[in-house]
Amino acid sequence: MKKRILRRFTDSGRKMNLNNGIFCAEQVQFVVCTAVHNIDGRRTLVLYVYPKDEVLSGNLIPRWTVFQTRDEYLALCKDEKGTRWQTCMFDDLNKEYHLSNKCAFYASSDEQRVVRFCKMPEKKGFSCLYALQYRIFLKRHQERKEKSERQIQKRMKTVGSLPRDIRAFIHRETLPHYIFYDYRKGKAPMSGHCTACGHDVEITGVKHNQKGICPCCEKPVTFKSQGRRGRIIDRSTTQVIQRSGEHEVVIRIVKAYATYPKGEEPTVSVYENARLFLTWEGGRLVKSEPFYYCYNLGRLTPWHKGSRPVFTRWQYNFEADECGYLYHRNLDAALKDTPWQYAALKEYYLGDPTPLCADMYLKQYLSHPMLEYLVKLRLYRLATYVVYGEDGRYYYGNQVLNSAGKNVAEVLGVGKRYLPFLQEVNPGAKQLMLIKALLRENVQPDMELMKWCSEFGVGEEETVAVPLRFMTPHKLMRYATDQFAAHKKVAPFSGGYYSMSYLMSDYKDYLCMSEALDYDMKSDFVLFPKDLKEAHDRVNDLSDAELSAAYDRKIAKQFAQLQSRYQFEKNGLMIIPPGSAKEIVAEGQKLHHCVGRYVKDVVKSKCIILFIRQVKTPRKPYCTLELKNGAVVQARIEGNAAPPPKVQQFIETWKQKVLYASEDAA
Repeated sequence: MKKRILRRFTDSGRKMNLNNGIFCAEQVQFVVCTAVHNIDGRRTLVLYVYPKDEVLSGNLIPRWTVFQTRDEYLALCKDEKGTRWQTCMFDDLNKEYHLSNKCAFYASSDEQRVVRFCKMPEKKGFSCLYALQYRIFLKRHQERKEKSERQIQKRMKTVGSLPRDIRAFIHRETLPHYIFYDYRKGKAPMSGHCTACGHDVEITGVKHNQKGICPCCEKPVTFKSQGRRGRIIDRSTTQVIQRSGEHEVVIRIVKAYATYPKGEEPTVSVYENARLFLTWEGGRLVKSEPFYYCYNLGRLTPWHKGSRPVFTRWQYNFEADECGYLYHRNLDAALKDTPWQYAALKEYYLGDPTPLCADMYLKQYLSHPMLEYLVKLRLYRLATYVVYGEDGRYYYGNQVLNSAGKNVAEVLGVGKRYLPFLQEVNPGAKQLMLIKALLRENVQPDMELMKWCSEFGVGEEETVAVPLRFMTPHKLMRYATDQFAAHKKVAPFSGGYYSMSYLMSDYKDYLCMSEALDYDMKSDFVLFPKDLKEAHDRVNDLSDAELSAAYDRKIAKQFAQLQSRYQFEKNGLMIIPPGSAKEIVAEGQKLHHCVGRYVKDVVKSKCIILFIRQVKTPRKPYCTLELKNGAVVQARIEGNAAPPPKVQQFIETWKQKVLYASEDAA
């Protein structure tokens, strides 16, 4: 339909008798008149939809003019917002929908004209109009769908065949393997069959479900007695990366099911269920297009655009999972002359051949080229941190790695001489931060301790540095390991520790509080309590008076050191440390903020609290400063408000002349 020509027919010229009973019907909001015209050589039904209230007030301009042919419909809307074209069906013209329920024909001839035009004598006016429009709508939808499917078909023609050895690779490298054996009493050799290499072997001294190595192919296997095993079903996901164009690669997701029925021949089903196209331009990723396989009758292609729907985000869906093993035999050729030619994806995977998300690696490499450094240096856990983040999230940002670094030392934040040490330890993000923290304190990190921290996921600086003030790394590891084995949480509501990190945090707190209470920190009885959980709770549950006195003694001991390190005076302002826990509490009470709750953190060396005072009134609280990990966390005046510009400038001057200078000296 040509809109320019249609505009000539937007006024019906119809005269209406306001005495028509239809104008008295309360349920009627719109009055519809009809006409049939020859528009641009096509017989066209025109419906003029008038608001009843406006007609009664003398306004005979239709709200909607609907143009209907046998295979098309279009409407022109005129309201307070202006004039606009609408392509929706008649019932959907207004925002409330179901417009026909609020309409009535002006005359029976108007309704008959619609019925005759739609050629549906068995239906009434609006019903036959809806039926005709719905048929056109379905036809339009089908045409759009077929157009989209033809585009998908064309897209998929760029994808070649899967590697010829993909089934063998999946069977050998991704699926679990078994040796099924016929059990015999005694020590005589038993005959078995290896699913990895397909050879018959003789074995002795094994038990059902025992792990071992095939004596023929040396693959890890699980021994299964034929008499005790049932039906076994295994599944795996494999990613295949191939070129699909000059500036495009495709990641193909291949699923595999291996079934080992009891007493029957095993079967392996391999099929492709998803594809992800990555298109680049000028070394930059410009488009990521996912498709998934879902065969439906009546479609031109079984490939659907988008990610596979997941029934619920909290339920694992194997078919929707794109994380899997990596087919690495073609990677060098597939990634040649691409932005990922030097991404070291193959080396990363072979360093730990377990399931990964190849698309995440490739995308992260474009914004973090340091991945190449990390992988080639065999720092695989740090590379994993760059790809996925610590536990799936980035907690520390550039505190861990300098993404703008131009060499290894700048990226890692440690000297090259420590590289062999890091390669041996293979630290994660937390462990690297711990190593750098220890080096800042001029403490040489212990190899065995760092390996232990990596194994148990311990990385908080204080949880390691505080215990090392009182004991050797060996004693720390031995004690913590024994306590964790004795107090590991085995059920959700049972007592104990979820992880070694929680235990080390409690141990650090216990030692800090014991020191504050003037316990003998050279006594093994104090340093290594038989039950850490009980000892921690006992120390923590001291009476308020006793604990307050202990806190005061601890803070008083810190006073001289903090005063010499951080005291500063300029422009009528000064910085001094607190002399007792009471002073910290009083500071919060006078300024009406929450510094009082930081007393325990100060005692435990989690943070440092400093007072900013006016020189002329040094005893009157004015502003409170919190330091953590050598940086200013916050500064607050009365009412927990931010300090004025004068104080902020004073803090910046103090940071440059005192804080950073003291760190350099340390």
